[in-house]
This record gives sequence, C-alpha cells and structure tokens, in this order.
Amino acid sequence: MILVTSAAGIVGRSLVRRLVSRGFRVRAFVKNEAQASAVRTEGPEEIITGDLQEPGDIQQAIVGVDQIYHAAPTRIIKEVPIAESLIAACRSQGTKHIIYHSVVHPGIKQLPHHGEKLIAEGRFLDSGLPVTILRPSHYMQNYLEVWDFLRLGIFPFPVSAESRMGVVDIEDVSAAAVNIIENPESHIGKTYDLSAMELNRNEMACICSRVLAIDIKAIRISPVAIKNPTSAVRELGNIVKFLARPKFFSLIQLIPILLRSANPRGMRGWPDDARSCYHAMLEYYDVCGLPAGDLSHLPALLGCKPTDFEGFIQREAALRKRGCS
Repeated sequence: MILVTSAAGIVGRSLVRRLVSRGFRVRAFVKNEAQASAVRTEGPEEIITGDLQEPGDIQQAIVGVDQIYHAAPTRIIKEVPIAESLIAACRSQGTKHIIYHSVVHPGIKQLPHHGEKLIAEGRFLDSGLPVTILRPSHYMQNYLEVWDFLRLGIFPFPVSAESRMGVVDIEDVSAAAVNIIENPESHIGKTYDLSAMELNRNEMACICSRVLAIDIKAIRISPVAIKNPTSAVRELGNIVKFLARPKFFSLIQLIPILLRSANPRGMRGWPDDARSCYHAMLEYYDVCGLPAGDLSHLPALLGCKPTDFEGFIQREAALRKRGCS
C-alpha cells in the first residue's frame, strides 16, 4: 500500500492516477469530503480524511503502508512539525520508503517556505529512515491560470517578463515519482532536482504565439496587485491597452475572465502566513526569478527527454480543443 498525502492537489491527483494505472494499491490522504470526492475519480483503493497537522491522523493514515509520497499543501507553511510527526509514525510502523516533495533551491533565505522545506529535508535525511527527496521547479501548470488571457493576446503574470524561471510539467514530476516508487532501493538517501528547462515569460509568450497562432505579449502585473484588490483595478488599464483584438469585443470577454481569476489558487481562504509567503515569493521572482536546478536529474529519472514548454502548451491546447468538440 502506498500513501499519498495532499492527494487532491494537482500533483497528488496526477500521482494517484499514475500509480493506480500501474497496478499499485493507493491510499489517498485528503482534508475533507469535498477533496475526497475530487480524488475518488482517480481510483484509489482507500481514501482517508484528516489533518496533516494532527499527529494522530498521520498515525492512523500510515497503518499498513509500505511507501509514502508526502507533499504538504501550499496553505501550510510550517512543515517541520508535520515531518516530525511522519518520522515518528513511520518508525513505529516500519515504513519501507518515504519520498518527500520539497522545492528547488530550498536554501533561498528570502523565501520562508523554502527554508521550512530545507529544515524538513534535514529532519527526514537525519532520521535514519529510507528517504528520497524531490525538488521540483516552478510548475508549467501555474501558467494555466491565465489561459483565457492568452486567447485575447496577452500573457499577464505578477512577475517580470524578463525573470528567468526553471519550469517542470507536473505530469513529469509524477512520472518520475512512480519510477522511484517502483525501484526504491536505487534512490534511498538521494536528492533530485526536477527541472525541465529555464526560460523567461517573453520566451514563453513567443512559444504560446506560435502554438496558438495569435500574437501574444507578456505583460507584468505588479505583485502588489495580488495582495491588494484596489491596486489590481489599476492594473486593468495596463491589460486593456495590450489586448490584441478589437477593444469592445475584448472588453466584453475580459470582465468574466477577470472575475474568474480574482482568487488565484483559492488563496483568499489561506492562513495569513501562507498568503504572506506567496506574496514574498512573487516579489522575489519578480526581481530574481527562480533558476532551474540540475537539468540532468529529470531525464535520468524518466528515461527520456522531459516535456518542454512548447510541448506542454501544445498538449493543453489540444485538450481544450477536444473539450469544445
């Protein structure tokens, strides 16, 4: 039995789906019935509802489990207590392998949630338990939040269009994880960067223009706009002036798109520390970007070339085309 924590997240659901398709027995850990309903479609054998911040819930979740893929939800910043609870529970149960889902460059001091992951990594590695650490880059899927804007000829994001970002497709993250789960002995004690490539958003916009056959311009929204809705209204004029299509037609389309994008990732419901970390992250990316990690790790784990950004956009465009047909 394999336990997947945060199983209703985009990484968790992809991993559950892949594991089930490969014949693994999967127990999905989620926080409520709504999440249970969402992950049920991926076919796990068991679903357990609980709180990762409650040691008793963790203890119950790992009974009878051989391997664990642990990823903390974005809304939880203080990961170290969770790691410590998992370690204690795994020692009592004799768990054979833990994969910890960390982040690329966890040592960046300006990003508190990165630092928390670095400490959690140390706890796992020092525990004496059989552990593998995965450090994924910025997800390509993060840019799907602005897909409707791309169709209007703009690529807005609260980060400079010049900032270089290491990126990775979540499907490659879950594929690499499954390969590790199938052969854990080869990966115990190792840490892997999961990065496919590095590029800035101007380069991404050129790729999107080519794939979607529309002239798309990358524009910067101030990171402050995500934190302050009043400031976000002021960004509207900056967005409108770059619309590629006739202004009246585009404005009619723009209003519902703006309404749908007003609460990215449901962050209005996050705790204050999670929202603060998210804003600090955007401000850091705006100035410094987030370089790719070691680009040799992911193809070695996959046994093939990772998905590049163009392939990702082509796949997403094809999925949407099929959905409309």
